[in-house]
Amino acid sequence: MNKKLYLTVAVLLILCFVLSSCRNETQISFTPTNTVESDLVILQPDLSLPDEYYTSMQQGARVWHSYLNTPYGKYHYVDGFILYSQYGNSKFVKLCTKAECTHTDEYCDAYLGKIDQIVPTNEKTIQLGYYEDNIYYVERSKKNGLDWNLIKMNMDGTERQLVKTFATVSLTQGKRCLGFFHSYYYYFVMINAGQEMGSKYNTDNNFYRVKLDDYSEYESVISNDVIPEACMFTLVGDNVFFYVRTGPYNENYKLYDENPAEYELYMLSLTDKNMRLLTDKWADYRNSHFDWENAYCYKHNDGFYELNLTSEQMNKVADFKIEDAWGSLAYFYPDYNYIIAFAKTSDSRGYPRYFDSQTLYILDKQYHILNSCIIDALKLDTGCFIDDTGSFVLLTSSAHKPINFFIYKSDIGTDDVKLNKITN
Repeated sequence: MNKKLYLTVAVLLILCFVLSSCRNETQISFTPTNTVESDLVILQPDLSLPDEYYTSMQQGARVWHSYLNTPYGKYHYVDGFILYSQYGNSKFVKLCTKAECTHTDEYCDAYLGKIDQIVPTNEKTIQLGYYEDNIYYVERSKKNGLDWNLIKMNMDGTERQLVKTFATVSLTQGKRCLGFFHSYYYYFVMINAGQEMGSKYNTDNNFYRVKLDDYSEYESVISNDVIPEACMFTLVGDNVFFYVRTGPYNENYKLYDENPAEYELYMLSLTDKNMRLLTDKWADYRNSHFDWENAYCYKHNDGFYELNLTSEQMNKVADFKIEDAWGSLAYFYPDYNYIIAFAKTSDSRGYPRYFDSQTLYILDKQYHILNSCIIDALKLDTGCFIDDTGSFVLLTSSAHKPINFFIYKSDIGTDDVKLNKITN
């Protein structure tokens, strides 16, 4: 995607946010999932943004949720089902048009299957993709558990169909795939069974992709020793960013304050297939963001950094430290930046606990704190998912739950900011 197109997208996003900023125009609600009537009404597509905005991977490598923006609205995979929400609203309903459906079992159109039925049991979620008025996802073959299938459906969940089997036992024996949808492709890596990305036991050094059409086969974009070492990858425009953790190998690594980690950041150009090291002083993928010129990251209890993708010049642009926090997650959005910090707490025996108390910090684009609020309801060491809709900041206490908290953006910078619970 060229710079002119990105600038056009940015301007259109700002206009959308301005037009949707009035609190009275939108209501926060959530529909219980055991309804027997279909509340599903799919919006007509909003064509004000180019298709590339929706087909491109959004907000870094948020691999632990399946949350999809489309011209028709937002889609969220939760506990076996796809939920749908119209824009300007956080009311999520099961993606099913059957009037008498209980929306609780495999006969519901919204049902994709539990995680251990469609992906290996050590995967926490699936990735959803959008392209040309269809939703895509991948699943293991129910026949042999080794083949991987590409599936698509209409935007209302109907007419689900197998597009093709893109990976068979010759590729998948003893391995599993992990990937993301991006610009008419599904990009993926093969990981040894029982391992995670970045494990020293992974052996496949290929970075693969397959088109979302009916007939073409997968291809290896590049073979490189960086691939099996990378603990995650992020796709942005025509570039792929790989994160390789430096220091001693630790399969169960967490963001301990006393054991900070830095990452080598590699960039693969999909245009010329060139792979190059940008820096060996980068942050975790959950604390990174990219645009067409720069990379941005937050290093816990250190500060914010910006990296020019052309010159490879990296600069610290702001100090930012949080006292008594073992780790943090950073989110970068057009209006504000958000930091979730995890307090250092211990159990009754003195062992550290890493998710008893979390604090959300809201910063302006110059990295000044505007507000902070305690979010003790979020009891996961992965933090929570954040979406900035223009009118609201939406949060989930778990990747496996629907949106259940919100903040009015109009309150940011005032004394009225608080975390509101979305109730039935």
